[in-house]
Amino acid sequence: MYSTKNISKIDAHIHLIPDDVIQANRDFDGKFIVNGSVKEYMSMMKMYSIEKAFIMPFNDPYMLSMSFTVEAVHDNLLKIASQYPGVLYCFADIDINKDIHETLQEFDRIFTYESFIGIKLHPTNTGYPIDGSYNEKIFEYAQANHIPIEIHSYPRESVKDDVCSPVRIKKMVEKYPKVRVSIAHMGGFQFNELIGTDVYVNISAILTDLVNRYGLIKTNEIIRAYGIDKVIFASDYPDNRVLSPNDIYDKYFEILDKMDFDRDEIEKICRDNALTLFGSKMKK
Repeated sequence: MYSTKNISKIDAHIHLIPDDVIQANRDFDGKFIVNGSVKEYMSMMKMYSIEKAFIMPFNDPYMLSMSFTVEAVHDNLLKIASQYPGVLYCFADIDINKDIHETLQEFDRIFTYESFIGIKLHPTNTGYPIDGSYNEKIFEYAQANHIPIEIHSYPRESVKDDVCSPVRIKKMVEKYPKVRVSIAHMGGFQFNELIGTDVYVNISAILTDLVNRYGLIKTNEIIRAYGIDKVIFASDYPDNRVLSPNDIYDKYFEILDKMDFDRDEIEKICRDNALTLFGSKMKK
């Protein structure tokens, strides 16, 4: 019998905050400030057998820099990842207010660095639909340059055409079939729309929400419905709608340990699928 906690794994979706941003916001009692320290997270990686982790931006330059520019965000992410080469990787950010040509030029700059392995699109934070013309240019760039895209998808449950809804994502997947796509949060409670779509999904934030609503057995069935080869372990640390940051990993592993995955399947979820999707961009 295995313990998910002790299996070597990749956390494919976390948030870490630059030290200067933490220091400037010490008076704010937010989880990203209190629990977003790089140094503290490195200790957690060792504790929970996390061999690599992917740092996600927010598509909001005010979150990860004190200069409030996407260029500064990238420089900060690069500084963090460069301190732990082969362990921490990061995703490219966007500022929807910038001209698309500037955004693509910035991609040209940052993807010369091994630390950057994908592009993060967060339609909810930008308030811009995933299938809008701006994002079409980003998909074209990703397709031409073989760069994976991670899409935030936790839409309002009753809004089927929300900016990050699966129905919009499927349009982009059909239009750009060569782009490797990972869906953060499994499409939220519109998850059924993504089952059978040629995308990867990660369980960041959503795992506990599914269990709380449907119970363990039904959540187990939902994960299997995507196909074990398409599901990726991710936590969204330090963010969770129901758990404190210090409880996220223990609860995730407790849930996964109670599911019916065998050793090979849990290793695929925890590590191998992330390597299949992003491995060509990472150091061997």
